[in-house]
Amino acid sequence: MRVVASVGTDHHPYERMLDWMTAATEQLGLDVVVQRGATPAREGVETVDYVGADELSALMQGADAVVCHGGPGTIALAQRSGHRPIVMARNPEFGEHVDDHQMRYVAKLEADGAIDTATSLDQLIALLREPRTRTEAAGTDDAAQQAVSEFGSLVSQLLAGTLPKRSLRQRIVLRRER
Repeated sequence: MRVVASVGTDHHPYERMLDWMTAATEQLGLDVVVQRGATPAREGVETVDYVGADELSALMQGADAVVCHGGPGTIALAQRSGHRPIVMARNPEFGEHVDDHQMRYVAKLEADGAIDTATSLDQLIALLREPRTRTEAAGTDDAAQQAVSEFGSLVSQLLAGTLPKRSLRQRIVLRRER
C-alpha cells in the first residue's frame, strides 16, 4: 500500500507523526513517503522536507491513503485528490503548534463525517489496515464558488448591519481563548 503523509509547512517539528509513520511502516510493510517540513528525517521511512502544492497533489493522487496534519489546506488538498484523509492534529501540549486550532478544526470535520482521525498509534494502524475507498475528486471550482458565495453573504450581512451579534458568553469565551 502506498501512503503519502504530510506535516505541512509550519516551523514546529512534528516528531509524533514521523514516529508513528515509521512504526506503521514497520508493522504493516507500507510504502510511505512523508513530507516532513522542519521535522528531522527518520531511518526506515522515506521523507522529503518540502514540496510544492502541485507536487504534493500528484503524490496524493498516486497514493492509496493519505495521512496529514490538521491544516485546512492540506486536508482540502487530500480531499480534492479523492481521499478521505486520516488526520493527526498537531497538539500544542507537545510543542507541535502554538495553539489548539487544528485540534478544534479536526474535531469539527470528524463530527461532520468528512475525515478519519488518529489520536493514537493503534488508531493510525487500524485505519491503515482498513481498505481506503477513493472518492471522486472534489471539484475545486464548486468548492471555491461556494466559499466565495458564503463570504459574500457574510460581507453583505456585515455591511447591512444584519450579521448576528455574538452573545456575551461567546465574547467572553473568545477573549479567554486568545
